[in-house]
Amino acid sequence: MPYFSFSLKNRIYKKTFSNLNDILNDLEINKKYFSKNTYLYKLLKNNYFKNSINYIQFEKREKLHHISESILICLPPSIGLGDAIEYALSVKALIISNKFKKVGVAYVGRFNSLFEKYFNLTNIYGDIISEKELNSYISIFHITLEVKKLINQKYERQDIEDVITKYFNVPRFRRKLNSKHDQIKKISIFPISQSPLRSMNAELINGLIKKFQKNYSIEIILDHSSNISNHIEKKLLSSCIKIYPKNLDILFKVIENVDFGIFVDSGPLHFAKIINIKGVLITTTVSGRKLLNGFKSISEISNNYKSLFCHAPCGLTNIFNYNNLVGCYQSLKISKDKVINLKNFNSLQRGDLKKKYIYFIDNPVGCQKNISLKNVSKFINIKLNE
Repeated sequence: MPYFSFSLKNRIYKKTFSNLNDILNDLEINKKYFSKNTYLYKLLKNNYFKNSINYIQFEKREKLHHISESILICLPPSIGLGDAIEYALSVKALIISNKFKKVGVAYVGRFNSLFEKYFNLTNIYGDIISEKELNSYISIFHITLEVKKLINQKYERQDIEDVITKYFNVPRFRRKLNSKHDQIKKISIFPISQSPLRSMNAELINGLIKKFQKNYSIEIILDHSSNISNHIEKKLLSSCIKIYPKNLDILFKVIENVDFGIFVDSGPLHFAKIINIKGVLITTTVSGRKLLNGFKSISEISNNYKSLFCHAPCGLTNIFNYNNLVGCYQSLKISKDKVINLKNFNSLQRGDLKKKYIYFIDNPVGCQKNISLKNVSKFINIKLNE
């Protein structure tokens, strides 16, 4: 995880930065900036740009001995939508607690609009923050440096909001929203996660379509940028409506219009829970208690899978590499403790793990095989009629 600073000698106009291009164009020459964006770091280190920068260098994160009344919360890089919402809830809780005179949040990446529109936050910094802006805060609080429970999220998923609010000893933020009482005419299925361990397979989706299409319109929300989604889409029944949100704002609009949602552990679940959407969560590796953290509109369909090596929910968020074999605790026949107690986790992410995603979609691990269409459908029927 790079934490680095850089300074530009010349403006960079080359259209190779995608969403970073406009940000770089706005930066001042000969000023110092900080970032955690890995993509940006690799680009600036490219020889093509060596004449456009004064320097680029790693920075050391400093652990705090005292937290002052002015604090900048520095998020880890490359977080997903679900984590972004959990961090936004945490930052909002810090602000309304009035423990601090000034609270900022840095390195939110592509989630600026989420923090602004849905949490009414200010002092938000995307991928880059200037030295002047950074120095306007007394305490620079790097989440994964200060809060030990959040270091190994890939292998022991935590309730981020709960951990942070307890760390600062502040109450959680909740706003009262009215539930939708409209008649349910449509069921929206959100089957895609960034991990094959937390995504639905086509067999389960098609089973749900067959079960409920007589009485409800069924829509499946997919993602063209996801190999998992593209693979599953090929196997889906043609009787459902397929929706492909092109960006976060469109995705948010889709979720806001859901009558009843069927979710996995993914970003849409977290957005749905904070806007009081009715639905169910089908769990595999991460418990609903950690994911739903007190939000009541979505009910968990729990998973009771057990093997000699693990039991659901194990807390694992994705497959990993152990001794050059890729899988989860159950498929690799390795105990969770053996992995959690490793001194260095870098080797677990070795290789291109994404190349194995489709294999694990087509060959589900134990907790996914344990999902019963009959039991899931029965639970959904109960919730539809409440």
